[in-house]
Amino acid sequence: MKNIELVKITLQVLKDLGVVDIIVCAGARNAPLVCGLEHESFCVTSYFEERSAAFYGLGLSQATKKPVAIVTTSGTAAVELFPAVVEAHYQNIPLIVITADRPRSYRGTGAPQAIEQAGLFQKFVNCAVDWDVNNIDSSVNYTANGPMHMNLCFDEPLIDGDYSIVSPVKKVSIVNQDLNVKKINSLPEIKSPLVIISELQYEDRQMVLNFLKKNQVYFYAEFLSGFLNHPELSNYQIKNLEGLAIEKFQTVVRIGGVPTHRVWRDLENKYKNIPVFSFSRRKFSGLARSSQLFSLSQLSDLQVNCSVWDEIAQKDNLLQKTKDELLIKYPLSEPALIRSFSAVVDQAPLYIGNSLPIREWDMFSIMHQQEQQVFAHRGANGIDGQISGYLGWSALKNTTWCLVGDLTALYDLSSLGLSNDGLNKRIVVMNNSGGQIFNRLFKNKKYLNSQTVDFSAWATLWGWEYQLVKSATDMTELKNLTSQKVIIELKPDSEQTAAFWSKWDEHCR
Repeated sequence: MKNIELVKITLQVLKDLGVVDIIVCAGARNAPLVCGLEHESFCVTSYFEERSAAFYGLGLSQATKKPVAIVTTSGTAAVELFPAVVEAHYQNIPLIVITADRPRSYRGTGAPQAIEQAGLFQKFVNCAVDWDVNNIDSSVNYTANGPMHMNLCFDEPLIDGDYSIVSPVKKVSIVNQDLNVKKINSLPEIKSPLVIISELQYEDRQMVLNFLKKNQVYFYAEFLSGFLNHPELSNYQIKNLEGLAIEKFQTVVRIGGVPTHRVWRDLENKYKNIPVFSFSRRKFSGLARSSQLFSLSQLSDLQVNCSVWDEIAQKDNLLQKTKDELLIKYPLSEPALIRSFSAVVDQAPLYIGNSLPIREWDMFSIMHQQEQQVFAHRGANGIDGQISGYLGWSALKNTTWCLVGDLTALYDLSSLGLSNDGLNKRIVVMNNSGGQIFNRLFKNKKYLNSQTVDFSAWATLWGWEYQLVKSATDMTELKNLTSQKVIIELKPDSEQTAAFWSKWDEHCR
């Protein structure tokens, strides 16, 4: 068998898996794959940097609801895919990574661009194959809710035939496996719960809305749920978990993905005696302690016995009043800029990066979520590849917004070259001079990774427009943007921000 025949078989497998989009990071060793793709009808995106390309594939997979493949050459190029593979594993995204490799005889020799690629991603992939022209499996065990690795060994000459006329000499069958959360026959009756709703797929929202209306339970909604400030649920929505007596709730019910809020982490120790029940499409409990995990589809069968405490609502309203007063008192603070920005975004599709931005949006956004399309990479919760992920997710959407922190943007400076779809992109960078999320945790500047970068140079490098925003007045100008691609730098007042958080923390104690 020849290299070109191995490629033919591989691409047929991708077709059988439902792949439409392939991201190609071309090199020498993957030349047979690049050649083969010239004769196929896949939608191919080419890019030079593997890490960004892989995260772009993650976002694109979420947008299309189909597996997306990424093709790399051998050596460290394959390793650059690791962060995205890990994210795909924890977020149940069907990313298919195809790494070209040198012949098996090179393994362990230290020869140029010959590393041990077989089994590289270990337990982070649901399926892994290691093929060369003499070793091709007759079947592939495929799971549609996680990543897959195909390692292909090519010997020289790399291009050893005419792809357009060769026929596959072997048929590889696909064995579909289901790794979704299994249904459990009996559900417990849940008493006096605090419901926390995190990441939901759009098609799951109606079921969750029906559950909330029927049971009238207190709930806290993160923006990824699509229920943040929902107008139909205002009587039961808690807006400020910080400062509430969580121990008054007899149980915690998680709906959707693993929550962002600090309270979820406090369930490990501070509130370890409160039973936790999770209803999710994800196969992870999200806690190291004991808890129960159910299929999200079982939520509608859940029996809830509610006790309503007026003091919970009263305390939440008091905290909200305090928050509103502080936002007026400190209009140039980071929280105040986030609130102003939320009015600009309104119901437009929105991607938010990890760390402080996603938490601040949950706390300060004033928009009523109903039909908004939202996304974030909340699998491993890292800050790498965020803008690349946004560009993939937004590739089919007309006008979209992305909010990230400054260090997150610096992690992904090469990403902007992936934006070639001709659609309106607005990337907002909250430049607070470093990782300020650690400032409240450790009160020590060495944890901040402080920086003094001006992001206008980044915009210039890639030919994007640039706009600086320092106040609510500046923010209103964002409603009139006409440029297709814009980098918007938010620069909050550090003194006002520190004063806001100091006062807020006092009221939450």
